Amino acid sequence: MNKLRLLISNITNDRWKIPFLLMAIFYSTNCIAQEVHEDENERPEISLTSDQIKTAGIKTIKIAEGKIKNTIKATGEVRSNDYNSSIITPRIPSIVIERHARLGDKIEMGETLVTLFSIDMADAQAKFINLSNEWERVKNLGPDIVAAKRYLQSETDFLTVMAQLKSYGMSAEQINLLKQTSALEKPGEYDLYAPQKGTIASDDFLIGSMVEPGTPLFKLIDEDTVWIESAISSSQFEKAFKATRAIISFDNEIGEAQVVVADENVDEDTRRRNIRLIYGNSDHRLHPGQFVDVDFIISSQENGIAVPKDAVLRSEDGDWMLFVQDADGGFIPREVEILSSNNNYHVVSNIRSGEVIVTQGAFFIQSELAKSGFSIHNH
Repeated sequence: MNKLRLLISNITNDRWKIPFLLMAIFYSTNCIAQEVHEDENERPEISLTSDQIKTAGIKTIKIAEGKIKNTIKATGEVRSNDYNSSIITPRIPSIVIERHARLGDKIEMGETLVTLFSIDMADAQAKFINLSNEWERVKNLGPDIVAAKRYLQSETDFLTVMAQLKSYGMSAEQINLLKQTSALEKPGEYDLYAPQKGTIASDDFLIGSMVEPGTPLFKLIDEDTVWIESAISSSQFEKAFKATRAIISFDNEIGEAQVVVADENVDEDTRRRNIRLIYGNSDHRLHPGQFVDVDFIISSQENGIAVPKDAVLRSEDGDWMLFVQDADGGFIPREVEILSSNNNYHVVSNIRSGEVIVTQGAFFIQSELAKSGFSIHNH
């Protein structure tokens, strides 16, 4: 075609050159027709009989452009809500005497979890009994009889040892009982209680173990609410964090979570940032370590073409593709790019409104295409 344009541009009004012009036009037209014919012959297209279409369950729809709900899909991991969780640990060197709760137990606030023994506790308890009795005598005598220095010292010693018992783990009720009875049935033994209601999530210890201060005996979590951590790519992070809604799906159930906070650190390996969601879990269907699907719903909507997810599949080279049905009923592969996803639909490019695509049975057509020896890249 370029040669033809060059020839025409060089032609003047000389009449003797007209035959050459006609010959050039004839030659170029035949070349173009041949190229078109070759392209049509090379275009991969599969034609199926009505019986094949019925047997394979092939279905088609006509595509129309419309408003697309902007959604970012991600995966989330369920975590316990650390703001509603507690670690039960001794505050002094102790020996485990008896376990009162086990992994998975539902615990009420104030319930006894474990009984411990500590020589430090025994010393403090004995000291408390002596100082408590001394304070009662001084207090009954009154400041008019007892010297002011002794009165003040006795009160201070009593309050100090009582605070020591509290810091060791004795409850106010236990301390009050010890004060009233001035007796120790089991010196050095004391109980640890649940500071909240919840579920025992860990209890990694044995009876008879020597445990140091700070050693976790129980982890108590309240599963009425859970956190969901979702890692989002840098390119989509801002949109996901500003999502108006976050829909989670698990075990054929759907619920709505709330975006609460974002991790300021970017993972060095994946280059992703975590978004934390909080989910009301009153029925305790979700548990730490479980994975869920998360759809971040963006408020803005754009025009686009959405196709069912079953319509899109991978080509032999790993690209996304679907099948378009032409006017004579043949099926032609078309490479597409997935722009976003929303529930059971992909928003794709390279498809025009009004085209007919295969929504079911695309894998069968792809198999037939492979048998024919065609490649999607031949055209």
